[in-house]
Amino acid sequence: MPPLKRQAPVDVALPDFGVYLLESHHAPEFRMVEQSHPFLELFFVLSGSGAFQIDGARHDCQRNDVIVVPPRHRHVIHDRPEQPLSLYAVCVAPAVACHEPDLFKRLPIGRVRLGKTLAGEVRASFRRLLFEQTRQRSFGPTLIVGLTLELLAALARHSTNDDRQAPADYLDASAVTRRALVERYVAALAHRFFERASLDDAAAELGMSRRRFTSLFSDITGCTWADYLTQLRIDYSKTLLRETTRSIVSIAFECGYEDLSSFYRAFKRATGLSPGQWRERRQRA
Repeated sequence: MPPLKRQAPVDVALPDFGVYLLESHHAPEFRMVEQSHPFLELFFVLSGSGAFQIDGARHDCQRNDVIVVPPRHRHVIHDRPEQPLSLYAVCVAPAVACHEPDLFKRLPIGRVRLGKTLAGEVRASFRRLLFEQTRQRSFGPTLIVGLTLELLAALARHSTNDDRQAPADYLDASAVTRRALVERYVAALAHRFFERASLDDAAAELGMSRRRFTSLFSDITGCTWADYLTQLRIDYSKTLLRETTRSIVSIAFECGYEDLSSFYRAFKRATGLSPGQWRERRQRA
């Protein structure tokens, strides 16, 4: 199913906890009048190119860019007609950051220039937010607010050159067995399969050699790291195809695929069908 192409902006009503994630795929004829909102908007450009005009200043944007529009700032979006924008946005009420009133002020206005590492973290944050908003699990609002604050803090630190290396998330291998570390990693992977990662990244995260990690992972799961990750992604994509009307483009992004062709290939290898064909068969059944 192709994404719904919008000719006008999405109307946003924030939930009580103050954070809402939206997606907007623009048609070539997309138009908007200048507007402002009482909440902060943090945009992520999934594809396309164009420009945000914020308080009269132009900020060009393209795929993988992040754009910050602070509360009550006048803004309008202009698309390149031949490459209309597809956007995700996190809308955040000021009350969410009431414990640190300067947080919004420390964010840059307009396009944020990200390094490769932070860009990957931002993509992962948007995917985790999509995952939690879509699944509506217990304590989801709490986690969504926490993830949003983490994302905003990272961008604020980046803009003021105050970023710090976070401590390792896992205990040192001398404190627990390496097998227990990998078992813990496998259990956590069910809730982070959409993050951008590599086999080398996973091994380094646990402080192991690639060979040792690969051996332990295969012994615990019965398959390779790549096959296990792909299965988690495809299983979740089936859930979204079956239970939502989300576009295939959006589903591919939420499941961790950097481009649509990679998602199609992985899905067809796993099911023998394209995502659209699989959804149609489920609907008929």
